[in-house]
Amino acid sequence: MIKKDAISINHQDNGYKIIIWTIIGIGIALRLFHYFNDRSLWEDEIYLSTGIAKLSLSGLIHQSLDFQQKAPIGYLLIIKICTLLFGNNEMSLRLFPLLCGIGSLLLFLPVARFFLKPAGVIVSLTILAFAPPLVYHAVEAKQYCTELFATIILLYTYTLYQDKKDLRSLIIWGIWGAVIAWFSYSSVFILAGMACVLSLYYLKEKQWSTLIKLAIPFVLWFGSFAVNYMIFTQKSAHTGWLVYFFIKHDAFLPLSGAALPWLLHKLFAFYNYPLGFSWFISYHNIGLQILQRMAWVPLIFTITGVYYLFKRNKRLLLLIGSTFLIVFVASAIKLYPFHERLTVFLAPLFILLIAAGCQFLFRRDTKNVVQYILVALLLFGPVMNSIAQVANTGLFGDYKKAYHREAFDYLNKHYQSGDIVYVCWNDLPAYDFYKMIDSMRFKAIEGTDYRYISHNFTEYFSKLNNEFKPFEGKKRVWILHNNNFDIEIGDYIGHPEWYYVKDDGVKRLDNWLATKGKVLEEFKVDNGGVSNVRVALMDFSK
Repeated sequence: MIKKDAISINHQDNGYKIIIWTIIGIGIALRLFHYFNDRSLWEDEIYLSTGIAKLSLSGLIHQSLDFQQKAPIGYLLIIKICTLLFGNNEMSLRLFPLLCGIGSLLLFLPVARFFLKPAGVIVSLTILAFAPPLVYHAVEAKQYCTELFATIILLYTYTLYQDKKDLRSLIIWGIWGAVIAWFSYSSVFILAGMACVLSLYYLKEKQWSTLIKLAIPFVLWFGSFAVNYMIFTQKSAHTGWLVYFFIKHDAFLPLSGAALPWLLHKLFAFYNYPLGFSWFISYHNIGLQILQRMAWVPLIFTITGVYYLFKRNKRLLLLIGSTFLIVFVASAIKLYPFHERLTVFLAPLFILLIAAGCQFLFRRDTKNVVQYILVALLLFGPVMNSIAQVANTGLFGDYKKAYHREAFDYLNKHYQSGDIVYVCWNDLPAYDFYKMIDSMRFKAIEGTDYRYISHNFTEYFSKLNNEFKPFEGKKRVWILHNNNFDIEIGDYIGHPEWYYVKDDGVKRLDNWLATKGKVLEEFKVDNGGVSNVRVALMDFSK
């Protein structure tokens, strides 16, 4: 009887391990697939990558980045080293985020095992492995996957050192947090959440000596963050337009009666991004979104997760709650926007909460079909959408994709000697970047942005018409402009007002160009999608 029980337990353990490593393996495969698919950089990636490509290691330390970009200095230096080793290209720029994405999956396993039982571990790893936004950020040339990995590293150190009281352990823990602060802006919120939890716990227990000892890691953490902030983070302080941008995107908690609706809206937005639970993308009112996006399913597990942790692990619940509270306070005073990709670092905490809700559902030995159906409904969205994005890579990244490299490759291939190439002002960042990292057969005429020296479209197109005068009578003129981005870094959204009233300037530009000449050929995306950059060969001879 004992032998049979031992064999049964061993089989269960082996089955559990197979499931876990299969999930991790698929998560790694998804990230590698999209990494080697090697898509073009999109605008945000270009803005940050331009400074990395142009500056030396020393320049990254001492100079500001182009386009008023900011990123943790540790991240910038590692990306620069990757480009020095492997060349200035998309794959080099995305290598470190890829490694952080793979590291996140591997390190989250011991974290999940520390806080959860097997059912919860399986669910938490599945969400992390398949959530489309988290897969995307693992192969994006931006720092958001590094921020995610930083959170998981800090959670892992928390599992190792939260109950340690010896001097050596506390110093090591302090050093870990101090180093992470140079690679992740958002780590300060996780560190602050940990500090709050431990301080409150030992205050309640009246363990004064332990509380005093905890000053060692706390001083190292926040001292390192302060030094980093003074030297690097505040170096580019031109953020008025950026604050206005996030105000327009409702990213700051209102200090009024609108706070509760704002929190509810952000909760459901968080289910979609970064957690990827939405089955479908809907832009209707919030009530329809809850139904159409299947947001009621993660809501059930959020509520049960809170209840379960309140009963079984109040310290973890307090860590999650205090971290989110600190982030919301920072949002309310307009220090940190609670918006989409800037919340990616919070995903591991909320994944643990939802997985705890699933664990509550499976807390008893007796199982029924309803339990499995609810968990399947929870995981269906991330799994389905990640598979769909492998089948059709045009879906990957939603609006965070571009076809700049493909457009320039098309132009290089079809360019003929004597052709004129004109790049409008709103596609110059992409042109300048790809000109820097790739060889081009042509040298383009760079368009001027006349918005701020014009008062209406009549003036605007009059100035543009003067710029196009040399093209009159020419049979082959290539025109490049961006269909999606009609503002520059530093612009306040909607300014100048005349340019954005009714029809936007990009649509009017297309209509104006149609009066100037005939389109001979255009760049089309191979997968049938719509490119955000328009490349048109035009005949201005008539």
